[in-house]
Amino acid sequence: MRETIVITDLTQMPRGNEVCVVGIDPEGRCIRPVCEGGFLKQHLRDTKQTVIVRHGAKVEFDLSPIDTLLPPHIEDMSFDPTSITGRGLCSDSEWEDTLLNSSYTVVGEIYDGLLEERKWVKPGANTRSIATLSEARIVDVELTPGSIKPRITFVDRSGCEFTRPSSDLTLWDRCRSLVRSQGRSPVEVETELISLLQNAERLYLRLGLARPWERDNRCWLQVTGVYTFPDYSDGKCFADF
Repeated sequence: MRETIVITDLTQMPRGNEVCVVGIDPEGRCIRPVCEGGFLKQHLRDTKQTVIVRHGAKVEFDLSPIDTLLPPHIEDMSFDPTSITGRGLCSDSEWEDTLLNSSYTVVGEIYDGLLEERKWVKPGANTRSIATLSEARIVDVELTPGSIKPRITFVDRSGCEFTRPSSDLTLWDRCRSLVRSQGRSPVEVETELISLLQNAERLYLRLGLARPWERDNRCWLQVTGVYTFPDYSDGKCFADF
């Protein structure tokens, strides 16, 4: 079936040329398009090399249900990579409404009380794998040495504190560009990000569970999207870094 979704998550996968994409349909359902061989970065652009899959974009897919969904990744739907069609970007109000209408204010409620140690969920757990957290407060941002991957410490409305890695492609590429291409120190970039996120009028975090890790068979919690209003990234996406 042809379905247009608003892209809410675009995250870097362990393989460098592969990403994870999630969006929300007009009924408010989260959908994760998956295909054999993975969602490749080449699928983020059209034949003219214009980026059509990015946060806040309206993208049409040819989607098919998957019979053997493995909870908590109940949002998966298969798609034909040749079917991707860009339908433009959301307005600021449409984009924020998409995030707000899919949001929770307490992390424990997102995962139905099944989140262990504030870090992971067991494979097969009867809960969702991804959602939006609103009304959170940023405490700290650290850049992992070597990879420059951000780790974000935040507090939800219940007062629970979490420190989790972020695979948000735009945020990660921004940090790497500032450190490796522009020569800024990690501490300087961390300080700037903390200030931008703490002083934003409104903050939304997308929280997602990774696929089970073979070493310990756990689905680890990560920050899959970081969005503010006004936009801390000034409208830029991964392709701008």
